[in-house]
Amino acid sequence: MRSVPSTSDGWRGLPGSAFAEPQLLAALSHCADQDVLGDNVLVGYDGRAGAPELAQLAADLLTEHGITAHLATGPAPTPACGILVRQEPALSAAVVITASHNPPGYTGMKIRDASGHGAVWPQPSADATTDPGRLPRHRHPHIDVLAPYAASTGSALAEAVAHFDAPVLLDAAHGAVGALDGHLDGVTFCRSRLLPFFAGHSPDPVPRPQAERTARALLDQAAGPALLAMTDGDGDRLVLFTRASGYIGSPEQAAALLYAGLRVDRLITTAVAPRMAVRAARRARAALRVTETQVGFKHIVAAWQNDPRPALGLEPNGALVHVTDESGYFERDSLAALTTLLTAFPALEDLDDAIADVRRAHPHTQLVHTVPAPLTDVLHQLPGLLPGWRADHSGDPVVYDDGAHGRIAVRASGTEPASRLYIEAPTPVVERLTQSLGGPPFSLSA
Repeated sequence: MRSVPSTSDGWRGLPGSAFAEPQLLAALSHCADQDVLGDNVLVGYDGRAGAPELAQLAADLLTEHGITAHLATGPAPTPACGILVRQEPALSAAVVITASHNPPGYTGMKIRDASGHGAVWPQPSADATTDPGRLPRHRHPHIDVLAPYAASTGSALAEAVAHFDAPVLLDAAHGAVGALDGHLDGVTFCRSRLLPFFAGHSPDPVPRPQAERTARALLDQAAGPALLAMTDGDGDRLVLFTRASGYIGSPEQAAALLYAGLRVDRLITTAVAPRMAVRAARRARAALRVTETQVGFKHIVAAWQNDPRPALGLEPNGALVHVTDESGYFERDSLAALTTLLTAFPALEDLDDAIADVRRAHPHTQLVHTVPAPLTDVLHQLPGLLPGWRADHSGDPVVYDDGAHGRIAVRASGTEPASRLYIEAPTPVVERLTQSLGGPPFSLSA
């Protein structure tokens, strides 16, 4: 596939003649030309195949632009890079080599500005390339990204784990969070060894069928009741799993926190957010504001920056952020989100009870389903699969509504050649859609 800026964060794609180093480096070169990065840039990377080499190339390119590149001493989660550039006044931005949750073999890059938040990418011309073979190799100052992150975010998580009444298992999926194994007291790591191709599996806990299979296998290794926290390749997505509740995605996490009285003035989410999260916000406190943005966490961040008050940020793809004041760091971080949840629910039974209450109030849990087909093909099939449902094609996403609690949002994926469905519907509808449209089928009634 050709490299394109995703709607969520950064650039990602498959290496090949239309992508890989030439086009990715051209995008970074354009950022440098447009003075997006400043004079002192952290270059971080995750454990994905090719990430250290691409980080070196990025640092060399920045040096050619007269920018001092501070190269990370080793792999680290993307949130660690964002927090470090936020805390170090001498750093003006961070470039992170990561393809996040995308499958093995992908490569990519994210940018964080001086505040640690995702930066707006200026777009180069479609045919822009930079020949990596012509870049002189430079020596760069090195900087430890992992240790400060373990000392701040990691220590807060370790304290929350110490007060939780059951074992906490952290599934790193062979991604960047695995680099923290041994740095966090009380946390039991699963699949923590960094592997360049993630043992052949996509490091994404959000697709429910795959996550459930993995979670059951990991929980079977625990001696008794436990909480499993699953993250992605670069450490910014979070899904929970318990024996009693099963799969707990970010919308249910958000709803449980809101009903538990989490101190926020508003919920900021996107147009594909489940109605159950919006309803939970309004039921939890009548005065609580709900702001819906375009899809992509950068839009959630921008909405908060325009009005920085205590808020909960939610994307249904595993992103959950809580800040208590305007000085907070409003960016995706799986470990910070896990800390918020463990603090609100210090016992496993408390968490399971809260999720049970959410499901009684909102019986149609949202399921995120990826279909390997163009959006036009999916939209052509849906009327026959959803008789009696109303369709609204006026915006992005396209929305189908059954007139009660059923809602399905459909849009083209911003990060892969596929279509994404956000399904809130009765079990027979979910199973009919997923089995008819392709992608991993759901068998919720089994």
